[in-house]
Amino acid sequence: MKRLLISCICLCGLTSTEANVYYNGLCTKIGDNYYQEFWDDEDESDDVRVELVYWNSAPDTLFVPATIEWAGETAYVDRVDDGFFQDYQLKAVVVDADNRSLTSQDGLLFSNDGTLMGWPRGKGGVFTIGKDMQLNYRLLINRPLLTAIEVDENDTRFSSRDGVLFTKDGLQLLVYPAGREGAYSVPQGVTTITGSAFNGSSHLTELQLPETVREIGVSAFEGCSQLRHVNIPEGVEELPSSLFAHCTQLEALEIPSTVNRLGHNVFWDCNSLKTINIPASVTKMEYSALWYDYGMTDIQVDESNPTYKSIDGIVYSKDGTQLLHCPCGRTGTVTIAKGTTTLDHSFFCCEKLEKVVIPASVETIGEATFSECYSLSSIYTEREEPAPGKVWVFWPTVNNFWLPSQCTIYVPKGCKEKYQRQDDNNWWSRFWIEEYESTGIADVGTSSDKSAASRYALDGRPATGKRSLKIVRQKDGITKKVIGY
Repeated sequence: MKRLLISCICLCGLTSTEANVYYNGLCTKIGDNYYQEFWDDEDESDDVRVELVYWNSAPDTLFVPATIEWAGETAYVDRVDDGFFQDYQLKAVVVDADNRSLTSQDGLLFSNDGTLMGWPRGKGGVFTIGKDMQLNYRLLINRPLLTAIEVDENDTRFSSRDGVLFTKDGLQLLVYPAGREGAYSVPQGVTTITGSAFNGSSHLTELQLPETVREIGVSAFEGCSQLRHVNIPEGVEELPSSLFAHCTQLEALEIPSTVNRLGHNVFWDCNSLKTINIPASVTKMEYSALWYDYGMTDIQVDESNPTYKSIDGIVYSKDGTQLLHCPCGRTGTVTIAKGTTTLDHSFFCCEKLEKVVIPASVETIGEATFSECYSLSSIYTEREEPAPGKVWVFWPTVNNFWLPSQCTIYVPKGCKEKYQRQDDNNWWSRFWIEEYESTGIADVGTSSDKSAASRYALDGRPATGKRSLKIVRQKDGITKKVIGY
């Protein structure tokens, strides 16, 4: 009869075909390790079964016992938590020879039927997949000391080319060994780079993809911290979520004209990537597609793009009513374009931005618009009435940081009392508020770069070369009135 377990219950599984696993109660410390009782859908016995969950003091070798004493009974150690294999200190697993469910070979964890269950991150070398070996190949992803993967030539599922794991037909690249160094060219004929295939390959410096590639999976290049160049072939239709996350040395990227979607956090932590050009084909960018692009200062959009446009290196909706994303690497001052009505996550993670000028046209300031803008010291608004919003316009932030403690709001003369009004929709009242003399242009800073990014006549039209009173926007975002320029 199946043992009845109650309390904390959760579902998990190493593979999609594995039985659902249910956990009971809190973890219990026995010796240096912690265990948790569990059962699964296929368990029909009254045996007490436990999973080795984590250790109190991480050794470089994990010993897995056969049984332990558990509440006065003998419990069988039938599982080891996957979290052990994310620890860089772990170099090997040793399993008691009497364990009924698990075994170890050459420091790797296997089930007793020969299925690979875990590769320690601290273990290096070459791994060979035998003809009859059962494994979830994804266990070989992001093993930082794994230098090559070989496959028995009689295996019907996988193949190896130059130490890289592919499907048998060679169409899909499954795992690039993360401990391999230097540049790499994917063979001709490969059509798919599977999700996380190059994840954690911190020694990969350059990657060449053939024109046959049509699909690239989620996080395929995540953590390739030394990758400086990669080409995306024409025919690829999507840059999926976290594709280049933590590729801190990536310096340039050309997005092909066939790409129509950017997923979440595509350029997360790409600190060396200063600019990108979004082609006309991209008609869908997830709301967080460009978040955490800490090095980026300029985003250009093809003029024929039907969904988006760029103004002063910032992404807006095509009609100019929504400011969608200010690059997180921007510094100094940003003046929001006239006609913008909606801000929503617009300046999220702009950690070095100091000043923002909000035009009178802005009607809505949504959630997290200024979250993690740690350097923001002043906001100039041209609105005489405060735009409604909630306090989480500046939330979440780390260490309970609240922007109102360091940022001053500048409002048109005679409007201070309106902004100080206490009600649920007026988050402005939390700031120090000062009035300024409204002249249509707020001079909110100085600049060492005097070159102009754009010039306008006082009627708002692009200025000609004639000497006159003009409005000049400098490259760093400062806006001034200039005579005879």
